[in-house]
Amino acid sequence: MKIQYELLDYQTEAVDSVIDLLNFGSEFYRTNNDKGFLNVSVVGNEFEIDKKLLQQNLGKIQTLNSIENNQSKIIDDNLADFSVEMETGTGKTFVYLKTIFQLYKNYDLKKFIIIVPSVAIREGVLKTLQCSVDYFYKNYQTRADYMAYEGQSNRKISTLNTFVNNNNLSILLMSIQAFNSDNNIINEARDDAMGQKMIDIIATTKPVLVLDEPQNMESDLSKSAIGKLNPLIKLRYSATHKNYYNLLYRLSAFDAYNKGLVKKIEIASVVVDDPNSFIFEPLKIILKKGASPQVAIKVEIKNNQDEYQFKTLNFKLSENIFLKTNNLKYKDLRINEISTAKNGAGLSDGRFFVIGKNDDLLKEDIFRTQIRETINNHFIKQQQVGKNIKVLSLFFIDRVKNYVPDNGFIKTIFNEEFDELKKQFPFFKNKKSDEVQNGYFSKSGNLYKDTRGDSQADKKTYDLIMKDKFRLLSFDEPTCFIFSHSALKEGWDNPNVFNICTLNETKSIMKKRQEIGRGMRLCLDITGKRVYDSNTNKLIVVPNESYQDYVATLQSEFKTSGQKGFTPADRNKRVVVKFKKQFATDNKSFKILWQKISQKTRYNIKINSEEFIKNTIKAINDRLSVGESMIKIQRQDLSFSDKNIISSFYNSEQLGAVINTKNQTHDIVKEIGSITNLTYKTITTILQGIENFAMFDKNPAGFTRSVIVIFKQELRAVIVNGIEYFKIDQSYKMELFKDIETYQNKTIASQKSIYDKSIFDSAGEMEFAKNLDKNDNVRLFAKLPNWFVVDTPVGDYNPDWAIVWQEQTQKEKLYLVRESKFVDDLMNLRTHESDKIICAKEHFEAIDVDFKTCQDQNLNDLFG
Repeated sequence: MKIQYELLDYQTEAVDSVIDLLNFGSEFYRTNNDKGFLNVSVVGNEFEIDKKLLQQNLGKIQTLNSIENNQSKIIDDNLADFSVEMETGTGKTFVYLKTIFQLYKNYDLKKFIIIVPSVAIREGVLKTLQCSVDYFYKNYQTRADYMAYEGQSNRKISTLNTFVNNNNLSILLMSIQAFNSDNNIINEARDDAMGQKMIDIIATTKPVLVLDEPQNMESDLSKSAIGKLNPLIKLRYSATHKNYYNLLYRLSAFDAYNKGLVKKIEIASVVVDDPNSFIFEPLKIILKKGASPQVAIKVEIKNNQDEYQFKTLNFKLSENIFLKTNNLKYKDLRINEISTAKNGAGLSDGRFFVIGKNDDLLKEDIFRTQIRETINNHFIKQQQVGKNIKVLSLFFIDRVKNYVPDNGFIKTIFNEEFDELKKQFPFFKNKKSDEVQNGYFSKSGNLYKDTRGDSQADKKTYDLIMKDKFRLLSFDEPTCFIFSHSALKEGWDNPNVFNICTLNETKSIMKKRQEIGRGMRLCLDITGKRVYDSNTNKLIVVPNESYQDYVATLQSEFKTSGQKGFTPADRNKRVVVKFKKQFATDNKSFKILWQKISQKTRYNIKINSEEFIKNTIKAINDRLSVGESMIKIQRQDLSFSDKNIISSFYNSEQLGAVINTKNQTHDIVKEIGSITNLTYKTITTILQGIENFAMFDKNPAGFTRSVIVIFKQELRAVIVNGIEYFKIDQSYKMELFKDIETYQNKTIASQKSIYDKSIFDSAGEMEFAKNLDKNDNVRLFAKLPNWFVVDTPVGDYNPDWAIVWQEQTQKEKLYLVRESKFVDDLMNLRTHESDKIICAKEHFEAIDVDFKTCQDQNLNDLFG
């Protein structure tokens, strides 16, 4: 197939922006040729940059293209970087190749080096160079001498010699890995070049550098290597720039999407519709200097309309999950552990969740639904477009063993679903599943490897993908379902990909923009002509997550890929709250207060086993309800605003199959025991008392999860009611008080506090602190730091306030500890928090300290 290239208006604008940048009129200068090795003349770019005119031209171009000057970095004496932003699928490679030819035509620039971050992109660019030869000859009456340098052996050094000495338009294509190490051949001193390094000889040509996906070449090592090439200028092309260097032209996602330059997008999410499922999926650990670690977790929240949806929230250690989600599934649960070593987060009930780990029991059912949905979409699309356009579908997987060899379960499921669905579609009715699918993976010996798509070992794999890229568009090639590794990034795309399915055991590591980018280009018909029909050009993504998560992640990537330099709002400004050490150590009242409240305790628990068993059986029989687990397909159409804000619109929704539970095995006794530490006898006695145990067969996982929740609730009630505290010979030391760094908008100035400012967590606490500070009967107070905790069987408890109170007419001082829970807080205060307060009351009673919960910000119930 021969691709029929067309020059579109926006592509001309992008080319002209670079051409106009170097338009110095009659004031550009030619330089003399340098001599290279073997006394052979080096043919270089005979052009000198006038920085004053360059700066003026930059300003004019940015004004013309509605780009604010503050979006660009000022030109430095050692840098000449200029950026072009083009959304994925809009012909970025074609644009910079045309720019090269236009620079040659206008300014006689002959030496260009295209630098790419990976083997995959290199092969894609090489393929475009090969396919566009006739187009550029027709328009410029010249043929470029292009060459790809791989840097693997001395035999390839002749490629560099040709580039240096060639008097024609010369394009050298190489990956950053070919020259960014001292061990690269290009960086070695050569005897046949009188001791010179090849990279130094290339530098004498003053090449124009074209950086393809430069955000992947921002390391100090890459920058240094690129600098050694002594570029005349550097032209940077990407849809997702990390840094904008002198931005010349921008074609945003909004522009591309709404001008019909790329396919429309539909998200067909395959999710579990199980009211009993426990959604808790750690995604990443967040570490910031000077701040406590947090973990981003996908949870199920209940919104103000009493609707449930998945959302990713950040949690700190000890943070209450229920209070942030308003979902009773998380009742009594806190974040008990955040561990980089174990790569996950732990709950207060003892369970630990590894980042990205999905429920293996549901995996195959979900995968089957995803595969069936993708095959069905493929068949329907092919039926719609007929024999004029060949439809391709792309499956991303992250474990090669799941597809290779022949008994890989993904391949098995695909074969089964293909053979079943093809009966309904005449075009595929007589095709065999093994002839329509192909997998592209690296192979080492007899083993297929999980790869990341950027190593030399991947080259053989990607040669086939890139070099046969357009053969896939012909019906002569039967392959139309392509399986490949999920970590393939930039460089892997095909205009006729209409379906993308992610079959990942773990959370997809692929960025969503990269994912949809594999199929965003407008499709080609069998003659190689671009098709612009909007009804035809629709990409359906079948992800391994809910559409809400998918859209939220995609939106986050658009924000992240935006320009740097964002100034945080004042609310994020941090401040140090000073401990008034002299005030605390000299104040007799504080010394007495601290002596009283710093006393530590331990506790014993007396449990009435018979009462616990009886109550738990009754609670399970009264409250247990388990439905069947279903798989649901949710379809949403995406759109983009001019601010790159993504919106999703309801398309349709359907229930898939009931999740197969016949092969699920659950040792329910063992699972309950591992979480509750109850004896085998106690657990089995309770389970034998369940009236409707048949629900277990309908949904073993849901039944087990629900029963465990009730076990824990009843066990906690028994524990709290049977707790007794006693003093031990230990206490908190005053030396533990330190300065505290926190957010400025969470503090208010204070005269009577032992800190120069009072820290508050809510508007109610702020008012409470203000009233403490201005009340004449308050001698001093402290918001107790988070290290001051009372040990309870349901988790550590950190009381709010320590207060010294003395009525104006009384000599006696009262030493108080108060928990402040105001109207809004009380609405959210659930069993878990209430149990801690009940235990704390027992603790303070044991050490003879006045403890109470207050609800009035004005202190009216401080004693009542």
